[in-house]
Amino acid sequence: MVHTLLLSTFDLGRLTLSNRIVMPPMVIWQAGEDGKVNQAHLEHYRASVGAGLCIVEATVVSPEGRLAATQLGAFDDAQVEGLRQLAELIHAGGSLPGIQLHHAGSKTTHKKNYGLPILAPTDIEDAPDGTAALNEDEIFRIVRDFADAAERVADAGFQYIELHGAHGYLGSQFLSPARNRRSDSWGGNLEGRTRFLVEITTAVKARLSSRAQPPVVGMRLGVADGEPGGLVLSEGMQAAQILVAAGVQLLHVSHGGSLPGFADDESRWSPTLRLAEAVRPLVSVPVIGVGEIRTPDEAEDALSLGVADLIAVGRGQLADPGWARKVITHQSGAIEICQDCKPKCFHFSEPSKCPARKNLRRRGELASS
Repeated sequence: MVHTLLLSTFDLGRLTLSNRIVMPPMVIWQAGEDGKVNQAHLEHYRASVGAGLCIVEATVVSPEGRLAATQLGAFDDAQVEGLRQLAELIHAGGSLPGIQLHHAGSKTTHKKNYGLPILAPTDIEDAPDGTAALNEDEIFRIVRDFADAAERVADAGFQYIELHGAHGYLGSQFLSPARNRRSDSWGGNLEGRTRFLVEITTAVKARLSSRAQPPVVGMRLGVADGEPGGLVLSEGMQAAQILVAAGVQLLHVSHGGSLPGFADDESRWSPTLRLAEAVRPLVSVPVIGVGEIRTPDEAEDALSLGVADLIAVGRGQLADPGWARKVITHQSGAIEICQDCKPKCFHFSEPSKCPARKNLRRRGELASS
């Protein structure tokens, strides 16, 4: 197949992507307590060059909001220099450098966040021990933390900033009626539950507005989840429209922590990619679709059928870091395809055991580890 759409340029505001491949934010669990970029991060992103948009892994804006003890940070000025090296490396490899800003909310532990408070919209039954409901001052402090972090990563040279509102982290917790049981203006109806994401969008854009060339601000948005009493797709689609009206310039559509079911299970697309397909006609900004796209042919088909404007290839690029480069140089047949290992992707446990990477090492395309 000729990958005409996948390899076509795409205008993102004042910026132009060299192709429609996205490397989505996927943590590699390599930072220390200082949250700084280190050699492992530089090597990982250097090996993965080529996607039109490369989004650096979830990067925490507040020390207590870590999803893991090994998470990158943008909560301290001392972290900026390493982030600058990372942005420069990504740009030199031909990709637009992007980064995702994140707060885990209650989806952490005292071990993961080095003993700091665990904060959530409300303290519900299955929250970790020691979870405290946020008061309004604390909410506004986290909003400021997002703006501060956005300023740091913009200083570092990132041209796309993605705010995390998916996968059960703090933004999703505010959106979900099962997780947010507040009765004030930060909860209740959809407008209240969307307020946190609107506020961080507004604060980040205001902080960056005086720059001659401010970064594009997008959001990874979980528009539905499968939790009983959680966020349903009809509300998630409305939330997407509210956030676009608030200034979000690109939507990276995903789920809210668990996948919803679909009455029609005959679609060729994954449930996550179907969420992007549902949202795209409703919004006036580009949509990134993600979910079980392994081959360039699948990505090309998704674009040609209007599922999304850009296609994120996650595990495919973990399995073969040269995925994008091989598509660009018309060597798609040389891609080592992700084998969808069960019960869990080796990336999350023992990356050296990934069978695709083993094959690449045997062929001399990947250094031994």
